[in-house]
Amino acid sequence: MVALPGTMCSPAVFGPLGEALAGQVSVDPYSWLTGPGPWDIPSVAARVAGHIEQHYAAPVLVCGHSTGGAIALRLAASRPSAVLGLVLADTGAHMRGHGDVDAILGRIQSDWGEELRAAVLDRSFHVPLGAEARAGFLAWAAPLNQRAVYDVLASQRDLDLTGELAGITQPAVVLHGRHDRARHPGQGRELAAALPNAEFRLLDTGHTPVYEDPGAAAAAVRDVLARGVGHS
Repeated sequence: MVALPGTMCSPAVFGPLGEALAGQVSVDPYSWLTGPGPWDIPSVAARVAGHIEQHYAAPVLVCGHSTGGAIALRLAASRPSAVLGLVLADTGAHMRGHGDVDAILGRIQSDWGEELRAAVLDRSFHVPLGAEARAGFLAWAAPLNQRAVYDVLASQRDLDLTGELAGITQPAVVLHGRHDRARHPGQGRELAAALPNAEFRLLDTGHTPVYEDPGAAAAAVRDVLARGVGHS
């Protein structure tokens, strides 16, 4: 499974999920934000497709968290042969109602630094991270390219994939944290309802269920894999 983290989020966010799936599904976290640009959603999705085609002989499961979910949706719509199934965590086809995106974009331009990165990190978890884990996430984010972060979030803000959802027929599970402070669970329900072969699962987490409840996320992966094998 290729796993796509959210903006400014270390691929290590998929570590607990990888442990929960050990011996069943290999998790390949793809650090899309640290590679070369351009950093708009369609371009990033095309690079993910190239990664899959280069490293895998068959379509793979794709797990997308937050911005990674938008990339996964674009990938499934544009390169369906690369995607066996989808697990989508706290994401959506658009950013209407994503209350803080414009504020974050403004701060990226005017106040880029650790304080901003820490604020985005902390609001992504319902239960605060431990000191060691938090320091690790912040250390990963420190050298990120300011322009890359701005460009991908601006692209996501301006992109609406709603019209493409009906063509994404791969099996999918949409996970959403009940306590998400960035996206209301209603947006996850909306996404699942618009995808032809998806189900919605509400979890007792914040914005990052792949880390906060790896057992439930792993169950979703196993279910999508079983359905994907039958679907293919």
